[in-house]
Amino acid sequence: MSATAANAAEATLVALENPRVSTGIAIGDVLERKLVIEAKSPYELPASALPLKGERVDGIEVMDVSLQSEKAGDGHRYQVKLSYQVFAASDKPRVMRLPAATLNLAGGNTPVEVSIPAWHFWYSPLVAGNIHTARSNAQPQRKPALLDTGMEPLGLTLAVLLLGLGGLVYINADRRWLPWMGGSFAQAYRKLRRLPPQAGSNAQALGYLHQAFNRVYGRALFRRQLGEFLAQHPQYQSLAGEIDGFFQRSEALLFAHGNADSAALIKDLQQLCRRLRDCERKIA
Repeated sequence: MSATAANAAEATLVALENPRVSTGIAIGDVLERKLVIEAKSPYELPASALPLKGERVDGIEVMDVSLQSEKAGDGHRYQVKLSYQVFAASDKPRVMRLPAATLNLAGGNTPVEVSIPAWHFWYSPLVAGNIHTARSNAQPQRKPALLDTGMEPLGLTLAVLLLGLGGLVYINADRRWLPWMGGSFAQAYRKLRRLPPQAGSNAQALGYLHQAFNRVYGRALFRRQLGEFLAQHPQYQSLAGEIDGFFQRSEALLFAHGNADSAALIKDLQQLCRRLRDCERKIA
């Protein structure tokens, strides 16, 4: 898998990737080999050194050839991809091979070549026997089932699509387009999303959420009144712990003059407010 000893210093086959499967290969299958060759200057691998597309040897035809090069140290690295297709016809399994190749490099004063070894695989016939055996065992072709393109399936599909889109709008929209939309927490969530995450925004962000609680409760809501609030509005009961945590955090920041990362605080309030909005719409 490398150049001859005389050429090793100038050109080397550094990688050779053959097909992963070497058994059960039948007529029409396409097999690929990938090579990586490194050549030192002034030697180069010209495209003319590669096998010709359409060339056929022992039932194996070259289907495609590609060559890519890039600078590598004091020379070039070449990536070669060779695609072969099997055209052999045999009524018995037999060993076949992707042909060996010798790639001649150009540009130097002395000839340099890289040898690619053959790769052997097992060819499997589609049927055991000759053409008469194949004909006698041929099965009739089945046409694929047709899809019903009538109006009823189309109408059902459109109805499901519209229902899904309506659900997405109902869950994610902020404005009052449908019942239970645009409530107090939906309005607060819209304001929080527009609030810049910067120093000095903490009090304003907390205020938006407090105003929403106050509108829902009907008057100013404090932490000691959370039990009464949840009893009156049981749709928020699943968030009782998070609501209590919000009021504790608010008291620490507003009354005890605590410090908080504005960006993190606003993000937390947005998440809480969105969940409260979902409860407000009775979808949580």
